[in-house]
Amino acid sequence: MKRISADTIEAVRRVSVYELAVQMGHHIKSVGNSWVTYCPNPHHVERNPHTYIHKHKGLFRCFGGGGCGCKGGDAITYYSWSKFGTWDPSYFLDCVVGIAEIMGIPVTYEDGMAVSDYAKRPSISPKPAAPRPAVENVEPQPDEVCDKVYRRFLDLCPLYEEHIQEWRMKRGYTNEEIVAIGLRSIPREYSEISRIVKTLLAEGYTLERVPGFTQKLRKNGDPQNPSHWYWSIAASGKYFIPVRNHKGQIVRMRVSTGRMDPKYMWFSSAPNIEYESDRVKMRKGGASSGAPLNIVPPYQVLKIWEPGDELTYHMYPDMVVCTEGEHKSYISSNILQKVIIGIPGAGNYKEVIPTLKRWGTKKLAIALDMDALLDKTKEAGRNQQVFEHLVEFSRQTLEEAGIEVVIWCWDPKDGKGLDDLLLNRKSPIEIDLRTRTRRPVTL
Repeated sequence: MKRISADTIEAVRRVSVYELAVQMGHHIKSVGNSWVTYCPNPHHVERNPHTYIHKHKGLFRCFGGGGCGCKGGDAITYYSWSKFGTWDPSYFLDCVVGIAEIMGIPVTYEDGMAVSDYAKRPSISPKPAAPRPAVENVEPQPDEVCDKVYRRFLDLCPLYEEHIQEWRMKRGYTNEEIVAIGLRSIPREYSEISRIVKTLLAEGYTLERVPGFTQKLRKNGDPQNPSHWYWSIAASGKYFIPVRNHKGQIVRMRVSTGRMDPKYMWFSSAPNIEYESDRVKMRKGGASSGAPLNIVPPYQVLKIWEPGDELTYHMYPDMVVCTEGEHKSYISSNILQKVIIGIPGAGNYKEVIPTLKRWGTKKLAIALDMDALLDKTKEAGRNQQVFEHLVEFSRQTLEEAGIEVVIWCWDPKDGKGLDDLLLNRKSPIEIDLRTRTRRPVTL
């Protein structure tokens, strides 16, 4: 049996995961320090893309839930997941040849011949699964359109007592803060959802390409008949959390699911009729939410912040705190009386630096969950992936924007996140990255 040459294998190894994914027709979108795409595992069909490819390291991993297990560190493993729905070292040669064919790399053998007898070799790989069709990204409506729809939608949504009590007791919100933020419960009954959606449509609001709103196919309906589709929402769980941009517009919403994993999801509704064959699961008309920043001033500003106004009309964010998560952002801003930028994940900080430049911010405090620095359950003694994002985020802010960067840290026993720490009436320790000095933060 002829053996593939080391030169061919080396050429294939030099192919990045990103390059291969693009050539395979997988839709790629830039999100922070990563590329995001649908899970390459053809057995894992997602409504929204949850597989992240690190731009600098080439590592990829599916965070879509359900125990998919798709992850790897190079194009060979990515190809294997795409073609076979798993990875095993015994698939190595199948993957090398497959990638070479996609990327136009000549397959040569140790005797120098380029004519392959590879196909004659008995295959040890499983039958390839059907590849996922490339799905065209649907552009959401402009921010001002989404803002108007979401505000009216939230006005029509209920406020269930159990959620109000959770916000008060667990999160420490006052009634005034709940109103200013715009927290609302998800309607429990289909009849209530239908009534709200019909009201929006009757009042002239467009739901087309507003993330979270979607068209479903009626029972025994014909997908080709437009009258057999009806508008609804793509959400189930407990309540909505508004996400605002730098102009105070509600541009997206998060959903508290009431589950442990995931606890929160985006109010998102990417169409799936290009690849979904089950009529009950077919969706169209919506758009993916993406993963935007959440710009949070104290609730006193939220109450008077008119949609479309720059935040700097109301306060000067010379010092900004960046943390992860919506509740953390709102709670921390109200206690600190500072502008908080809530990033939707440790690696999703790409838009933070342009925002800080726009405001003329002088100092940034990064306050991620403490497992980024200390986690005894991890082999490295910390969440290594989050730590690496923290380092790169700090470096870019310092070197590319010239903004002073400090890290806020604390004893994990005082709270996992910044909100827990502040609700426990504790203060973080500030580490200056230039001087390595430490000092307690005065609240």
